[in-house]
Amino acid sequence: MEEPAPRDRIKFYGPGDLANYLIAEEAVALLRAQPEAGRIASLNEALEIHNALEFERHDILPSALTPEERATLGLRATSLRGQLAGFFATIDDTNVAERLAVFDREYVHDLLHLINRFKIVSNVGGQRLFDALVSAGVPLWAMLADKSFVKGHDGRLRTMLLSDARYGELLVNARLLRSGSSASFLPESLSADDSQQILKDYIDSESPHLNYIEAIANAHDNAGIGLTPKVRLAAQRRLIELTQVLFADRSNVVSGVSYAVGIDPDQEEPLRDRVERTGARRLHQRTFGGRYLKSSMGRDQILANFTTIIGYMDERGLLALPSFRSEIGVLEGLRVTGADTYPRGAAYRHRDSLTILSTEAYYDFLLQEGTKVEDVIAWYFRDYIAEVFGIAGFDFAPSTASGTFLERCRHLCAEMESIAKQFALYCEDGEIDRELLEMTSAPRPWEKIPSLVKRKYLLKGENEDCDTALRLLFSDQARINFINSDLRAPSFVQLVLDNHVNYESLHHYQTGPVDWLASVGLVSVEDGTVGFRSLPKIRVLRDINTYEAAPFGHYQREVAAAEDLAGQGWLDFGSTLLSPAEASYFNFVLNKSEFTDGHDLRNRYLHGTNPNARDEKAHREAYMQLLRLTLALLLKIQDDFALHSGAAGDASRARAA
Repeated sequence: MEEPAPRDRIKFYGPGDLANYLIAEEAVALLRAQPEAGRIASLNEALEIHNALEFERHDILPSALTPEERATLGLRATSLRGQLAGFFATIDDTNVAERLAVFDREYVHDLLHLINRFKIVSNVGGQRLFDALVSAGVPLWAMLADKSFVKGHDGRLRTMLLSDARYGELLVNARLLRSGSSASFLPESLSADDSQQILKDYIDSESPHLNYIEAIANAHDNAGIGLTPKVRLAAQRRLIELTQVLFADRSNVVSGVSYAVGIDPDQEEPLRDRVERTGARRLHQRTFGGRYLKSSMGRDQILANFTTIIGYMDERGLLALPSFRSEIGVLEGLRVTGADTYPRGAAYRHRDSLTILSTEAYYDFLLQEGTKVEDVIAWYFRDYIAEVFGIAGFDFAPSTASGTFLERCRHLCAEMESIAKQFALYCEDGEIDRELLEMTSAPRPWEKIPSLVKRKYLLKGENEDCDTALRLLFSDQARINFINSDLRAPSFVQLVLDNHVNYESLHHYQTGPVDWLASVGLVSVEDGTVGFRSLPKIRVLRDINTYEAAPFGHYQREVAAAEDLAGQGWLDFGSTLLSPAEASYFNFVLNKSEFTDGHDLRNRYLHGTNPNARDEKAHREAYMQLLRLTLALLLKIQDDFALHSGAAGDASRARAA
């Protein structure tokens, strides 16, 4: 048996991994140290040489290498590839178990790849090779990650999947999760009945993972992969059971976050936030100034308050309500989630809790002052846009004050949909033909509602350079964020903007990424100091990274930079009322067209599958969600009208001045 390696072995994680710059020099040193006429002695040695050769194959090499050194290294790599082929040619049915018995588990994917590449099965036989790999400890999840291996061992893998209820997690990972540790492929011989049995066995197993059960419960029905209403119902019931067990002992809950929102009648400032900590528990308290709210009772001021102090929207017309992927932390991203569930993390939950509680508090305050929020919405569509923009024909009918919250929910769902149709019709025809509107019954998908502004947003295109730049500039995991204990920041952009960064102070593995950013016109190095060639470009890319859309219609100083990025093929122009993240948020709240775990409020209330009619508390909570979304729709429409008329541009110029 081999002795444990005295050092960490070289591992190539793929051409796009930033860790490559850390170990490229080690890979080159290993290739140079291997005797040109030597022989590879062990499997781990062969696997490490293969990984080192990948650096040479993808030309990920230290920038200090001269052209002559690169050429010499290429010749050495050709020789070593021959040695690699020679080693695997010695594996046959007499020694396969011994040769595969010990290997570094980090190389498991490389092992399967090379076994297929050098056609070991022809010397060994399929069953004997499979048995040797199982005996060596190659896990089933790794086998399923290799498409060629799955194809070559179809029947054997099917039998193995059916042999243990725990393998249900592999089926969920392959078919139901947004992202697993790697891609997974299933045997073609695995039937729908097989899949259903695996899922049932997993749901009924002794200790299934809570998140995997949740993924089954939230998945779309698909009989072809064993997902039926009965299977999902079983998962939903098991999810409740597992959750109850988890939280049965409250002493196990050592941390938590809670929220409290109220109105202080004597407070003059619009908004005050504070946090109280008791051990690991946190209470976020938000109070609104009663005096300020009473001084801003005009209907236009009320809408402005929802925008600013309640926190619905920023000054450039982007809603703050959606979940944005850039906010989801690394550890949160590791959580097992269904492929069709709404991606959200702590930042979204924090904002969602505060805005819904704030909406409720402000709604009650206005009601006490004799103002109904729905009447303000009706005023905006009936009167305000006609007076300010000269647009007639819009209509919104508020629900009756005497109606129950169940009735108001149903009414508000219909009115929200009507407003969306009216706006889409106005965008397309320049007017609202009421008869034509009445003939249009099908709702318009939220992501396809048009805009009056031809180039309203910039969206990220399918461009690898753009993806790389965003990762290097803004990711808290980029290896160029930390130079030393005094020069570090959550992102490279913040590091450079907040500090004087000398190019010479960069580590050897950081110069490659920084040089690349310079080559695409984002970074400059002047007099040895690292800076940004175009701050407007950085601001545009920051918006793309943060909001998944850049508000091009509101740009002033960034216009030229934004157009340049679009000309490079990095970004595309979009012309819809809602940005992609905003449309996804509307879908999450209103329906299940995009996410299986959505609130589905529109369908529940219009199709009669809402909570018990006597549960007034549940209907009030749903009403507040629908009211928040209706107000968000109004604010987006207001922003669109203002941009189209030039009012937003005038306001932006006034702020800049």
